[in-house]
Amino acid sequence: MRAYSSAIPLLLATMLAGCYVSDAPFVAVEDADYPIETGTRFGVFRPSGDDWQAQPGRVIERVGGYYIYVEEPDQKRSTPFLLKRIAENRYVVQMNDTADFARVSEVYYQLIDFDGTTAIQYSSTCPAWTNWVERELISHLEVAAAETRCHFSSFDNLVTVLEEAAVNAAPEAKFVLVPDG
Repeated sequence: MRAYSSAIPLLLATMLAGCYVSDAPFVAVEDADYPIETGTRFGVFRPSGDDWQAQPGRVIERVGGYYIYVEEPDQKRSTPFLLKRIAENRYVVQMNDTADFARVSEVYYQLIDFDGTTAIQYSSTCPAWTNWVERELISHLEVAAAETRCHFSSFDNLVTVLEEAAVNAAPEAKFVLVPDG
C-alpha cells in the first residue's frame, strides 16, 4: 500500500506564495487524511520546456497531526501541512504560512492528483475568473502586480474553484515515489 499512497507529497514546493487563501484552516487534524507513511521518499521534477527537470528529493515525516517534508540533501523542513481527500486520486493540500502555530495568519491550498506512483501538483496561481466572483465562490480578491490572491470562506467553494482551475492549469510539479531499497 505504501507504493500506492506515497506519491502524493508533491505538495508544497511553491506553496509559500499561496494564491488560494483562507484566514483560518478548513481542514482540522481529526478530519485530515493520512495516506503517506513516515520516511516515504520521492523524486521532485519541475516542468522545463517539453521535459521535466529534476529537483532535490524529499522525505515525508509526520509530526503530531501534521505532515512535513524534509528536502534533501540540505535537510530544509517545510511548514506543516494536511491532506484532505476530495475524490478518488484527488486531494486538497492545506499548508500554514508559518511553522509557528501561534503566529499563523493565513492558510494556503493546492490541488494534487496521483495514480499511486506519480503525483501532479497543479499551479498555485488563482486566475480569478469573473464567473467565480459572479457565482460568489471567492469571498474576496486581492489583486497585485505580481499575483492575484483568491480568498475563501468556504471549503466547498475552494474545492469547486481548484477543480475548475485544474482543467486548464499546467502542472507545476511532478513527484515520483522512490521505491525502498
